[in-house]
Amino acid sequence: MSPKLQQGAATTVYCAAAPELEGLGGMYFNNCCRCMPSPEAQSEETARALWALSERLIQERLGSQSG
Repeated sequence: MSPKLQQGAATTVYCAAAPELEGLGGMYFNNCCRCMPSPEAQSEETARALWALSERLIQERLGSQSG
């Protein structure tokens, strides 16, 4: 595996395998360090808008497959 791929996967692998994170969730990690998410990522308004968009895109996709 190339060094860039290893670096890109490091945080995901750490979060999946670190015993100290067992049973925890809902945290944001960057470069294997727990961080505070951006204000945009914590916005309830943005979360609702993203959910609505996701539902619309799924419905559009499902609708295009039914014909």
